[in-house]
Amino acid sequence: MAGPHNVETLVVLQPIAVDTDSSDCKGMLVLANGMLVAVLVQLNHSEEKQKGRWFIEAGFGRLRDLRQRPFDTLDDATRWLRQQMKPNVVNRQS
Repeated sequence: MAGPHNVETLVVLQPIAVDTDSSDCKGMLVLANGMLVAVLVQLNHSEEKQKGRWFIEAGFGRLRDLRQRPFDTLDDATRWLRQQMKPNVVNRQS
């Protein structure tokens, strides 16, 4: 039987418009195991090499102070977010 730390975090993306005061308004709410953990925004007005990439506009909880380069795809962002949400046994308080 798998231990509690082998359980994959369920990450759900929910489309939402985000008022960023720019043309970057296509967003995704990121829910991990039912809790809001981040808001992703697709870059639209930035330089050509960043256009279409996904940026963490806001992070909550353990993602609050993390800074990450924009992701090429939503799959890349989801993979990274899932990795960040894994339980950290060393820093975990009971």
